[in-house]
Amino acid sequence: MKETPSKINRKFWDMMFGKLKKLGTAIEVAKGPGMSIDDAEHFWVNDRIEYYETNGRLLTKEEMKMANALWNKYRPQRGY
Repeated sequence: MKETPSKINRKFWDMMFGKLKKLGTAIEVAKGPGMSIDDAEHFWVNDRIEYYETNGRLLTKEEMKMANALWNKYRPQRGY
């Protein structure tokens, strides 16, 4: 039996979650060594990455909006 091809654009989502990893690092850098281990923004980003890597779960429209807002707030500087 043939498997039906996935309609998910893996290249796009791999790139998107690569940016989320950069965002997680940018949050760590911005908040510095005093950042709480339970920081809500950092936890949210890492949680979404983990869901994608373990379950293949993609972001919803609302999660994309949240990620974009965090990206605008903590945007990594050049040379990162």
